[in-house]
Amino acid sequence: MKNLFLSTVLLSVFSVSAVLPGDRPGESRSKLEWLDCSPMPLGKLDKEKHRSIPGLRAVVFMYTRASDSDRLTAMLENFRRQYHDRLLISIITPDTLSDAREFRQRHRDVRLRMAVDIERKVTPEYMHQSAMIFPMAFLMDAGGTILWRGEAVDLPEVCEAQLAGKLDLNKQKKLDPMILEMQQHMRDGNLFKVREAAGKILQFAPENGSALRMAVFAAENLGQTGEAWQAVAGALQKAPDIPRLHFSALDMVSRHRQLRKHLDEVIEKFHARPFAPEVRCAFIERLLTDFPFESRALIGAEKILAGTPAALNAMPEQLGIILMVRSRLRYAFGDLVSAEADAAEAVQYFKSAGLEKARMQAQMQLDFYRTLLKHLDSGK
Repeated sequence: MKNLFLSTVLLSVFSVSAVLPGDRPGESRSKLEWLDCSPMPLGKLDKEKHRSIPGLRAVVFMYTRASDSDRLTAMLENFRRQYHDRLLISIITPDTLSDAREFRQRHRDVRLRMAVDIERKVTPEYMHQSAMIFPMAFLMDAGGTILWRGEAVDLPEVCEAQLAGKLDLNKQKKLDPMILEMQQHMRDGNLFKVREAAGKILQFAPENGSALRMAVFAAENLGQTGEAWQAVAGALQKAPDIPRLHFSALDMVSRHRQLRKHLDEVIEKFHARPFAPEVRCAFIERLLTDFPFESRALIGAEKILAGTPAALNAMPEQLGIILMVRSRLRYAFGDLVSAEADAAEAVQYFKSAGLEKARMQAQMQLDFYRTLLKHLDSGK
């Protein structure tokens, strides 16, 4: 299965301790070197001393040299910008200072706090005896209680659940050993046990991202595409308000021709949910990218976009995203003039929002449209 974080290494087991949901690890006595930022307290917040720090905090343990570190950092930064007043995210790496500084230089526009585990003791304090997938995240409240631990890719979804009052600590305590068992089977290479353990987790918590990824990975590698689809479809049926599950279903349909018959169903289920404009635009992008010659995907994308009106108080970034998606859709329908106009407007919105990378990408798309129009005009 294509998954950004499934290919990362598993941490070896060295000791009997680990930080688990419900624990209050407090401040570590080991040294952390914070790079160009203020330290993030890892224990209970002092109301007077830490008044500027949000009660909800997340720490992500990761290798800066890992192949997926740039994409993970971009995801975390986008999420930080969205919830900066309610959530503080820090990265802790066991890499060397020089590696971390090179990483920091490569991401100069990223405002995540970052520390180097100089003595390489804080990382094992949290992660020993976990057999969890690296990079790994921990979410804690103002009292320093660990609310959740898991794969970093799932952090935004878990944070949103906590902010909405839907994250159940007692449930996380029950889930943690089940996930540990599943990932231990993964370490052992026993895909039958992985699939079985993942299935038990999904029965108890259909929204669990780690279990679904493992279930699909195991089933696909055992040549059981139907089983993999049933795992995704079953989770989506039970938790339709989670966008990730809709994207997982779309991903499976795009990768397995025998599942193409489910495309209309996947589109309709997504269209029926009141997701945010950014989520709907991302789904449209996937439809246009993964199904370039599929008329059903094109019509479905148009339908979803029609149901994605920009709010009157929409931010420039949101408007730019919608316009870029609309430009791609108009290009797909052969309306180059309108596609160029939308892309040109999107460039200005991204510029006003100060999003240089997005502006450059939109400018490249705009240049492409203008080149096509120029050649079409010269051929008349």
